[in-house]
Amino acid sequence: MDKQHWLGLKPWQRYAATARAVAAENPSAEFCFETAAVFWGLQVVGVPSHIHLANASRGHAGARSSSTCAAVVGPSHATGLERVRGYGIYRHYYSTGTVALRGLRLTDLPRTAVDVLARGSFSKGVVLADHAISASRFPSLVTSKATLGMAAENLASHAKRERVNSILSFADKNSGSAGESLSRAQMHLLGFPAPELQCEFHDAMGFVARTDFFWRDQGIIGEFDGDAKYLQDEYLGGLSAREAVLAEKKREDRLRAMGFTVVRWDWATANDPAKLTAKLLAAGLAPEPNTAKRTIHQRAQG
Repeated sequence: MDKQHWLGLKPWQRYAATARAVAAENPSAEFCFETAAVFWGLQVVGVPSHIHLANASRGHAGARSSSTCAAVVGPSHATGLERVRGYGIYRHYYSTGTVALRGLRLTDLPRTAVDVLARGSFSKGVVLADHAISASRFPSLVTSKATLGMAAENLASHAKRERVNSILSFADKNSGSAGESLSRAQMHLLGFPAPELQCEFHDAMGFVARTDFFWRDQGIIGEFDGDAKYLQDEYLGGLSAREAVLAEKKREDRLRAMGFTVVRWDWATANDPAKLTAKLLAAGLAPEPNTAKRTIHQRAQG
């Protein structure tokens, strides 16, 4: 690949290009875990550190560091890649069947999902599970909690099965985006009361908004603001970014006029428990008694 093109790619794009390069070099490669999830189109928080391959022998299993390289430039011996992350290969001693998808061999969708859920944090697992069971967000390949639960029965350990089932029991098909799913999982771990999702509000002029989160007893509305909401054409509905921001402000003003408190946050806040806690406390929402820092599993926090 041309180096300047590579340097111009976003991390997700570099990750996918690396996986495609592995497949080109080894057409029999079988992808699993987060790599298979990426190719299935499941929402994964963060960029994986490795390309994950299944069905390695014991002698060939294990992680290898990135082999991405480029020619040096001039006497500085710089390559241009010094600050650009490369992705290594992780071969797993893991015997499982795979299916074909767009020229690649992947673990099937339910097995891929539960494999990722069994390895990651509770909050990141909720992002993937919410997406997998949402017909509106994952229409072509939507699956069900029951199907994922059946796939979880094939996991090797009781602890992993419990871990996956705890995420599935919490997952909600009504979550509207990855950022909303992450926020809701963090709220749960922090002990805040569970919100209602996707509630509609009307005033004397008619429909006002469908909100991300609503705490009815406290009269508090929560809204997650992802960058795409104001930057990507498909979310703007023909409006400019400035017009979209103004329309959002008018909706919020109407909600406040109805007597509700409105609190908003972004990805950086959703990813930071301390920042999210401060936001919700400032809006008047308090953790429930004796539920602070709920723990699904010690490794599941985050």
